[in-house]
Amino acid sequence: MNIIFIAINLAFALIIAPLIDGFERKIRARLQNRQGPSILQTWWDLIKLFKRPTIEPRDSVKPLYKLAPYITFTSVLTAYLIIPTLLPASTNFIGDLILVVYLLGLATLSFVIGAFSSGNAYAQIGSNRDVSLFMSEELLLAFIIGTIAVIGKSLSFDQLFPLPFRISSLLALLLLFLVIYVASTRLPFDIAEAEPEIIEGPLIEYSGKHLGLLKYFIFLKRLLLYSLILDFILPVQNPIRLICYLIGIIILSIVYSTLEAYYGRFRIDQAVGILKRASIVALIVWMIAVVGW
Repeated sequence: MNIIFIAINLAFALIIAPLIDGFERKIRARLQNRQGPSILQTWWDLIKLFKRPTIEPRDSVKPLYKLAPYITFTSVLTAYLIIPTLLPASTNFIGDLILVVYLLGLATLSFVIGAFSSGNAYAQIGSNRDVSLFMSEELLLAFIIGTIAVIGKSLSFDQLFPLPFRISSLLALLLLFLVIYVASTRLPFDIAEAEPEIIEGPLIEYSGKHLGLLKYFIFLKRLLLYSLILDFILPVQNPIRLICYLIGIIILSIVYSTLEAYYGRFRIDQAVGILKRASIVALIVWMIAVVGW
């Protein structure tokens, strides 16, 4: 039965992730006094990309260039087997929290390697920025994981969902909220793509189904991170969990897209500086958790 529930969660993610992006695009448009595209537009864009032929750059390292989108997409899809989404079902084992972090790191690494292997200067600039942001995120995330591990006395999700209510757990979730925003490649942190400046950076040389897979990865990663923070809050065995989960996804989408609509893009040094300061705050929160608050 658990396998069936995990399959339902996976199917839910594959269908809903592009719809959530369409919903957020509509919200941003409304906030900026525009009509905006249909909520289904993201799905139409993906379908169009998967139908188009893939063009390979002449100067690319072809094995790496071709393989990177598949590794990136598969990594985030594998993480869905561990993190519950619609239904509270997953493959649990000791240290699965660390494995999810590694899977998301592998997805980002393969994404960057694919961009570097394209041979395009703009893609390589974007990849350098992506790596800088990723390293800053990882430092902050390490302190958050440490805080969560201290609070839940475990690195296994079945012991961590939901987190006990403490000052340190509330502060850790607020910091996780920031990490999710940054990792979702949103303004003002979409510095790696920066369309007006470096023409979508790491994605510039990708086309067809390869570009479709990378776009799909971004949407799936957002939903996965939304689910993670909600799992830390929602009770596991509760008849209204499903309704609360769906409402939580909608609320997070509205909040994140509202923030994005009113921000301009940061420079890379500004973004890294913010994450470094947040890491210092996270270290203090970890100390608060250690003393039992």
